[in-house]
Amino acid sequence: MKKIILAGFGFMGQTHAGNILSIPGLELAAVVDRVPKEQLRPAKGNINTRRIDWERIHDIPFYPALDKAMNSCEADAVVIAAPTGMHYPCILAALAHNKHVFVEKPLCFRREEAEEIRKNLAGTGLVFQVGHCVRFQREYRYLASLITERTCGRLLFLQLYRYSGTPAWGDWKNSGTAEESGGTLFDLNIHDIDYALSVLGEPHTFRVNPTVRNRFGNGVLDATWEYRDGLIVRIEGGFFPPSTLPFRAGYTAVFEKLSLEFRSLNGLVVARHGLENSDFLDFSDENDPYLEEIRAFADSLENGTKVRCGLDEASLAVEYCHRLSAAQ
Repeated sequence: MKKIILAGFGFMGQTHAGNILSIPGLELAAVVDRVPKEQLRPAKGNINTRRIDWERIHDIPFYPALDKAMNSCEADAVVIAAPTGMHYPCILAALAHNKHVFVEKPLCFRREEAEEIRKNLAGTGLVFQVGHCVRFQREYRYLASLITERTCGRLLFLQLYRYSGTPAWGDWKNSGTAEESGGTLFDLNIHDIDYALSVLGEPHTFRVNPTVRNRFGNGVLDATWEYRDGLIVRIEGGFFPPSTLPFRAGYTAVFEKLSLEFRSLNGLVVARHGLENSDFLDFSDENDPYLEEIRAFADSLENGTKVRCGLDEASLAVEYCHRLSAAQ
């Protein structure tokens, strides 16, 4: 049984708590949050995730600080779902206590923070995974398999998009939280930036749409990546008011032999060359990427399997957020 300390009990923290409690071989040993246990309530986000059995939370000890939790209870690993600005100090604290780490995306904000994490992790043998959940989503795994196996020919064009209503839940209601989260690039676009890097590698060149940049700044991303083989990738997305605007994400992928259209609100459509009708693939009954990424972390803890998104890959996603932010 691997014992887990959960740092952060907002929307993502509660999502991870529910998943940890559901996985055999994991035990939620403690929760860290600045809000006292008796004042906590179910947290709202922009998507629906696993609900917590609050009766099971009742007997779990809560602590106001991570160091106090690690000094007070036995644990093998720390799952970090605190606000983004707290990722870096929480990671260093966990590594200093020789704990395995799962940290929500983004890894951190700054390049120098990523390098300091690398120095502290080197030679420890600790499992270190970053929660880029799109890698575990079935529709994106399906696309990745077509890209790597080339069963449908070469990928010619890929559009990745991700939009949501301007957040008005949890700490987002407080002034300055958007900046503290890293804004759209680090909170939203990084999902698709990481996915493109993970399945396609780094682009040869990239540019951002100057009209969109001038109008919205870093609040909306409209970027084009070009690869040496001629592949064009477009990455776009952002937050728009009001907060009730539904979250939506998806992709259009054009291969030599077929095209795919995935919309989170509608599902995945496959149009094959030479056939009159398109196919609809329904992954809804088997698609909880947040559960799958924690299962993968548990497998790495128990069996030493390679993590699906480690420090190097997560650092590269942070680097590209900075490059796209600075692009003119």
